[in-house]
Amino acid sequence: MRTIRHTSYVQQQKRLSRWVAFFGFALLTGSLWIALNPDLLIPAYIAMFAGFVIFNMGMQRVGKWSRNPRNDQLLDRQLAKLGDRYTLVHYPNIGNHRTEHLLVYPGGILVLTPREIDGTVEYTGGRWRRNGSMIRRLFAFSGPQLGNPNKDTDEAIAQVEGYLGEKQLEIDVNGLVVFVHPMVQLEVEEPEYPVLHGEEVPTFIQQLPADETFTTEERDELLALLGEGGEVEAPQAATTRRRPVKRRAA
Repeated sequence: MRTIRHTSYVQQQKRLSRWVAFFGFALLTGSLWIALNPDLLIPAYIAMFAGFVIFNMGMQRVGKWSRNPRNDQLLDRQLAKLGDRYTLVHYPNIGNHRTEHLLVYPGGILVLTPREIDGTVEYTGGRWRRNGSMIRRLFAFSGPQLGNPNKDTDEAIAQVEGYLGEKQLEIDVNGLVVFVHPMVQLEVEEPEYPVLHGEEVPTFIQQLPADETFTTEERDELLALLGEGGEVEAPQAATTRRRPVKRRAA
């Protein structure tokens, strides 16, 4: 499998995450100084609440972008055994948006929506839920969140399809929700998109049908577009080494 990674975007998000966490911490600690003035108790409580929320948002982002391995690196490992017909593109610039993970395969494009949480995750009646006690949820507030994978996948597919329309490319776009944590337990009923453990993804992808109308030229054009914008880590073209020629003694 080939990989294209927008490294400049990753570095940008790392820096931004640290600044958000620092600002939240400064606002949180500053509220204690504000509270020393009895006339400013209400502003102090507002600053404390805002600082708490911003700090935890920042820590969530720090965990996402500074964790080793990150989600993109976990996906790389789990899909490593796929052949060269598959290219995983991380954080491509799709118009005015950044789509996190796209897999270009012989049948088109697959939007990958990863989640890195453990425990039991349920999907019933169109709703996602992470089971656990209130204490567990409180301690997990600064960590990876479940959110709504369906909504994130819908939005990413819509962005990619709109972008392809602008470039006059007719390529099928589908979605897949991937839980990359090894300790997650899934209880899923009639999901909108396939929901899989990370280790199940390679087999699932290899069983997807190919699209004969998706030509090599279209794939190369698509990958060139997805690789635009900022510093990119991409596979290097192989170079052929010339073997030394042994001459016979006269």
